[in-house]
Amino acid sequence: MKRLIYILPLYWFLTGLQMQTLLRAGYTRKKSTYILANLIFFGIIFLFAGCKKEISVDLPSYKSKVVIEGYIEQNQNPYVLITRSQGYFDPVDSNTFSQMQITDAKVYVSNGTETDTLVNMGPYYFGHKFVGEVGKTYNLTVWVDDKKYTATTSILQPVPIDSVRFYPDPDASVDTLGFLWFYAHDPDTMGNAYRIYTKTLGKDARFVHPNISVMDDELFNGQPVEFSIYRGRDVLQDDLYDDNGLDSLGVKRYYFVMGETVIVKFTTIDHANYVFWETMERQQQSDGNPFANPVTPVSNIEGGALGVWGGYGVYLDTVHITPDILKK
Repeated sequence: MKRLIYILPLYWFLTGLQMQTLLRAGYTRKKSTYILANLIFFGIIFLFAGCKKEISVDLPSYKSKVVIEGYIEQNQNPYVLITRSQGYFDPVDSNTFSQMQITDAKVYVSNGTETDTLVNMGPYYFGHKFVGEVGKTYNLTVWVDDKKYTATTSILQPVPIDSVRFYPDPDASVDTLGFLWFYAHDPDTMGNAYRIYTKTLGKDARFVHPNISVMDDELFNGQPVEFSIYRGRDVLQDDLYDDNGLDSLGVKRYYFVMGETVIVKFTTIDHANYVFWETMERQQQSDGNPFANPVTPVSNIEGGALGVWGGYGVYLDTVHITPDILKK
């Protein structure tokens, strides 16, 4: 744009000069003078357009960090995944995940009265002494390369689901494909937060969550609430879908299908757990978008590690998708 601004006054000057020359030259010299003026003008344009400077940027070397992702649910043993972060431009292949794993860490979880030493069973560390209980607080301690990382979380009272409905997608080719719609009632205490998962029997090997899986009650404290759910993605099953997310029957992976049985897992989480996953999901949604504000996930791990240690109060509801539960 700057080159154009610089060149336009020059063009106006040469054009004015050309017009004066034509008026003085007469018709016999008009053609040759016109050609000469234009050759001068376009020659200067090419001169300015050809000016460029190559700039090379030396990116700073990336320093890897410890990443901790730990869970404790009611009636379940704690389990923790520990890895090292990877640079954005680092190569990725089939061996990347195994190379990122940390399998020689020392991992401890305490419930205030006893401490469980977790055992690595690749890739997770599993506890065995106690299970999570509603209302209790749990402290995590991790040692990696003689450096200590700690975090604290609590298991809050689960909130029940009132009902679940099936909502056929109006944009789908058939009315047997759609989403689940669930109803609940938020307690009259400000600051409740939730995370939701589903597991489709016969399809999902584990519980999966949609891209937007967390919510808090800032806008609906103490009120009835309803949310739609689509089927989440299990990266371990990516080979079952093509590049467009279609399975062998041509069904998109995020649909629930009439006739399926789905377990809905509605979890209550503390504020720090919510903040981590909310910022993590916003980061994932903005990835690759040059107009989005950058987001850094907010960890509750002390000591300089990334990640989260979270407690989950769990309510499970098994849903058989039949015409009887269609959303009106």
